[in-house]
Amino acid sequence: MSTSIAAREAFLCLNAGTKAKFRGWGDTKTAARDRAARDAEVTPAQAERLWKNWKTMKSVNGDVYRLLMNKYWHLCQTNDEASAAYRAERMRLKAERNAADHKRAQASVGTDSARL
Repeated sequence: MSTSIAAREAFLCLNAGTKAKFRGWGDTKTAARDRAARDAEVTPAQAERLWKNWKTMKSVNGDVYRLLMNKYWHLCQTNDEASAAYRAERMRLKAERNAADHKRAQASVGTDSARL
């Protein structure tokens, strides 16, 4: 049982796409796999062959490998962009909150209630 590294990588990319396309309760893994394959421009038959035989495959079709890898990197890039946007929004909100706290602290320094 010699596994091709390319077959394993292609399977992992297909699996990542399947997880991204899975709709939850009532959906099936094979339907999600077929949606991921169509999204990556791979035929469902090629995806099924890879899904079932990746452990024993000597090699994988180069076009299938390339299409799945490109789609995987696109998924990663989309996730990274969303993460960066979320972090930027958190930092902006934190800066606004700190500025408001600083403004309140400065306003209360010169009052009599601050001395009490």
